[in-house]
Amino acid sequence: MITSVTIEGFKSFGSPAKPVALGPLNFIVGANASGKTNFVSALKFLRSSLLHGLDHTVNNEFNGCRETRNRAMRERGEQKPCCISVRLGNLGLEFKTPEGKDYKLESAFYALKADLRSDDANPTVASEILEARIIDANGAQFSYNLNRDTKSVIIQDPTNQTSPDRTEIVQPEESAKLSVASGYFGRPAILVRELVMGWTFFNINSQLARESSRETPGVELGSQGENLAAVLHEIEKRNGNGVMKQILTSLRGAVSRVKEIKPLRTEVEGKWTFQIVEERIRALSPASISDGTIRLLTLLVATCWSARNSSLLVIEEPENNLHPHLCEQLVALFRTTSENRQVIVTTHNPGFLDYLEPKELLLCERDDETTFTQLIPASSRDNIELFRRKYTLGELWVQGALGGIPS
Repeated sequence: MITSVTIEGFKSFGSPAKPVALGPLNFIVGANASGKTNFVSALKFLRSSLLHGLDHTVNNEFNGCRETRNRAMRERGEQKPCCISVRLGNLGLEFKTPEGKDYKLESAFYALKADLRSDDANPTVASEILEARIIDANGAQFSYNLNRDTKSVIIQDPTNQTSPDRTEIVQPEESAKLSVASGYFGRPAILVRELVMGWTFFNINSQLARESSRETPGVELGSQGENLAAVLHEIEKRNGNGVMKQILTSLRGAVSRVKEIKPLRTEVEGKWTFQIVEERIRALSPASISDGTIRLLTLLVATCWSARNSSLLVIEEPENNLHPHLCEQLVALFRTTSENRQVIVTTHNPGFLDYLEPKELLLCERDDETTFTQLIPASSRDNIELFRRKYTLGELWVQGALGGIPS
């Protein structure tokens, strides 16, 4: 689980920056352009950089160095690298060395500093740090360390009996590749990479979720709801340990008339589509199903099925097209999901806040003086528990008592 994130020099985040503490369930609220999406983008940036390399991520996904680094700092001539760091805790990840020794990765700190200062040159890795706490079968504690700059990577790996301490030269063609992305630097680095690769992001588009899709090995739900039909078929085919029943039960909680969800193969193209069967109504095709029902169905598939392989589930603005009456049900769904993996939700809907604890709420706002984004836990607001005796968190937020609203 991510216990804290620090973002500096990335989009609306400035420098210096304070760590943002996270728990199992996290709702982020704030005004438009406050930086909620940029916080999520920073996590996407880190994941994509590990997967594809820094140059691909910056140039192909974030429109170049100029659009990635903080604009206010750039205009003020503050030429600082962009830095994103995460602390990971409560990991308990077991691994075995080639010699047969058992270890457990308990916690880790990873920091990437990217040089994005030139608009003309490709981005490069200025530095990487990975510090990990490891425990052996006897309870003895060890520290794994990886320190990389533009010239070399220094590794201290007590689990590697052959070469626990070594230095590797960074070749010019590797200047934009992250060291932790390589399986060459030890099992702790591989485990941290796998954790980050397990971060999944959803910003659902009802129209894309409606579209038919082909069955492929290991098909997964797309970030905007793509492949919904094929995934429903996969759940049905594998019997999903009762997952389809769970999805149907939750869907009925919002649309009581629903009797069945039926994946179907199209005759002409051989793709998968689906129908929703309602009482006293013929089966409805995706084109005839409301945006809200499609969106809720996709959210249920994301949380009940897709999240099984996730270490972090991020959902942006789940309230779109949904009735406010469903806020309590959705919060309960996300809280249940957070028992097995971390959940982050961004929203503008105060209805969600009525069912949250202050420790589950982060207030996103721009500092008036610096214009930098900051995320503030609701639990840190003065007299928050006193106010909650009379008002819900949603009411306090709408009244402006918590911050994180348009100024």
